[in-house]
Amino acid sequence: MVEQYKGYEIKVYWSDIEMGYVFCVFSKDGEGLKESGAYFYEENALLGARETIDRLVEKEEMAAEG
Repeated sequence: MVEQYKGYEIKVYWSDIEMGYVFCVFSKDGEGLKESGAYFYEENALLGARETIDRLVEKEEMAAEG
């Protein structure tokens, strides 16, 4: 599954190594920013990715404020 969220790209996939669903978050430039551990459900991995992006956006906003 691939999804765009707040300008970032999320990829969620099954990992045979981790034996669960894993997410990767990519920047607007395609740079890999974060890879998760295993989640039991695909939906939970997607929610985890969105929360990660929300934290990244929050940090960016705080940095921009000074």
